[in-house]
Amino acid sequence: MRPNKKTPFRLVTLSSVMALLSPSNAKSEISPSDQSSIFSPPAIVTLTNTEKSLAFPHFDYFASTLESSTLISQLQTHLSVSTTEKAYSEFAWSLLPDIHRQIAQALVLWVNAPDIKQDKDRLRLRSRIAVAYAARNFTPFWIEASGWRENAASTLSRLINAKEDGLDLRAFKLPSIEKFQPQAIDELALSEAIAAYALQARGARVDPGQLSKLIGARPSLPDLKNTLSEVAEANARAGDRLLSFNPKHEGYQKLRQKLTELYQIQAAQPTARRVAEATDGLLQSDMQLTTSAFVHKNKTGKRSHIEAEIIANMERWRWLPGDLGETHIEVNIPDFELALVRNGVIAHRTRVIVGKEITPTPIFSDEMEYIIVNPYWNVPQSIIHKEMMPNGGPGEGFKVSYSHGQIVVRQPPGPSNALGNMKFVFPNDYAVYMHDTQSRHLFAQSHRAFSHGCMRVQNPFALAAAILGDSWPTKKLEKLIGPTERYINLVKPLPVHVEYFTTYVDNNGKIVQRPDLYGYSARVRRALGLES
Repeated sequence: MRPNKKTPFRLVTLSSVMALLSPSNAKSEISPSDQSSIFSPPAIVTLTNTEKSLAFPHFDYFASTLESSTLISQLQTHLSVSTTEKAYSEFAWSLLPDIHRQIAQALVLWVNAPDIKQDKDRLRLRSRIAVAYAARNFTPFWIEASGWRENAASTLSRLINAKEDGLDLRAFKLPSIEKFQPQAIDELALSEAIAAYALQARGARVDPGQLSKLIGARPSLPDLKNTLSEVAEANARAGDRLLSFNPKHEGYQKLRQKLTELYQIQAAQPTARRVAEATDGLLQSDMQLTTSAFVHKNKTGKRSHIEAEIIANMERWRWLPGDLGETHIEVNIPDFELALVRNGVIAHRTRVIVGKEITPTPIFSDEMEYIIVNPYWNVPQSIIHKEMMPNGGPGEGFKVSYSHGQIVVRQPPGPSNALGNMKFVFPNDYAVYMHDTQSRHLFAQSHRAFSHGCMRVQNPFALAAAILGDSWPTKKLEKLIGPTERYINLVKPLPVHVEYFTTYVDNNGKIVQRPDLYGYSARVRRALGLES
């Protein structure tokens, strides 16, 4: 249909493209009439992004799976292409370079390929990639008239070695860089593998919230449209740009190095598999493994426990913020330890007591804002009803009141206060914090899971002094002990990361394994398909 010359012609390109991409409209080729209604060249059009809240590819990887048609209907109203009143779409189509038209045609069949028809995640991924291409008028990222661009070889090298990054791209068929004349389908296959790598590298394979409601960590997923552009624009260093989507944290990098060493040993010593079958799961008595003690896949092809554990712990590093903070606190639950890190160096380390198996300490990140000396203990409702009331009530020394129809129990500061002399506050959704304790003898035990969820600190005054700096030495803090709450506000909020790493590499380069206290590591292994 020709535009009315009296009014500007508006061609909703993405809407038409997505209509063709829906399974019910899949065709072996695009007819001239279809061509004239869906494509416009860069030379005479302006792409206008009118969306307010939807950004590529911010569909929720962790929400219930959307049907492709539902996703398309959400997207098609957000992008439009405006042409001048005399510009006819037939002419616009004719101006598109051949490779652009080939990609546009290939997209229709590619999104509706029979082999992914039942794979909702692949359908969503390809639909998003289709949107990214439509937004750039189907300009290729990786190929040109003369063949592959230099960015293609660089990215393929990284993708081929994705397993060293703890990722799994086996479901994606990579194109051959040796192919002299790559086709549009090769372009799309490479884009899909790159997008999948970037998403996996940022933690899209596992939804932490589905493992436990007490895991508040959420991966930060990349914008696919920008991802493909950024990687492509890196040219010869495109592989390095793709690699950068993985965590940069030292703990992750050390595990990655061990995983690489494991695969190198496996490749160099095939007979090690027979040894592995006899030794798989055995650890040194001090819970440390040297590189030579790595175990490999057994005869059935199943991953060894240590290999699966390394990958599962690498995955949990993807849950953390990219920037932990120049100065920050890390609490590793399975290790029962807290570390104050300043400029990459541990400035203070101390033992902690964490939640019992039935009352786990939540896994999350937040910011410490202040410290309380001589804190009140506001008894949680769960403790009031499950422990105090069945045993005759709160007991002597507690203040009891009623508010909004429920019992409120508080324990004043003093030598019997359950929180001891100090409380470290980082407001969060779980109402947990760090504090002193009256049960200091428990720190002598190696397995320190005794609390209701909060973290008890062995040397609270030393930790506070390390946090606050020279203006608050330990002796000055101890002089504040008394019957009245004393608040000390931090000059700058301090990031606190409560983590769950059952396998890590120590400062001597040895692998350390800790018990899977809450069973989270086993759940991650299963979610990643690392064990049956």
